Amino acid sequence: MSEREFQGYVTIRQKCNHSMFTLRANLASNKVKSAVKTGLKLAVPKRGTYAQDNEVILAWMSPDELLIIVPEAERSAAFAALEQALEGLHYLLADVSDARACFTIEGGSAREVVAKLSPMDLSAAQFLVGGFARTRFAQVAGAIFVEQEDRLSLVCFRSVQDYVFSLLCGAAKLGSEVRAQS
Repeated sequence: MSEREFQGYVTIRQKCNHSMFTLRANLASNKVKSAVKTGLKLAVPKRGTYAQDNEVILAWMSPDELLIIVPEAERSAAFAALEQALEGLHYLLADVSDARACFTIEGGSAREVVAKLSPMDLSAAQFLVGGFARTRFAQVAGAIFVEQEDRLSLVCFRSVQDYVFSLLCGAAKLGSEVRAQS
């Protein structure tokens, strides 16, 4: 899949220049935390957040799961470094790049567009920059993180990427802005 873009009252882009891994391990273990820090140069994020260094992202999925996003060019090296750092520990590391799709929603009303599709409170007061959460987008599961006040990223299964792209484009269509009633 090549990158695609839609320009409405916000910009929707499908990002394709990254790889994703799932790490299942006891994230409360100091040995696991140390191994992740050694392998990826990032600390395990706290619940409901993600950590980022340049284009490498660690997102807290659950007490025993991280979503790891790395640039496509660093895929093999990052995977190998993490495997080596985790050697001897109880873990599962899987490359899920072919099973996931990622979108960015950018513009002053990015939160509004995503809020049309998700049951969670996406207000800036409740979902801060650096926040990460699993949720639903209409009828499908996914996850969302706040990179900047006006830039969100969404991850979903690749099998529903066309549906999610369509949902996002519909929600961002010019003329569909939410207006306050007087």
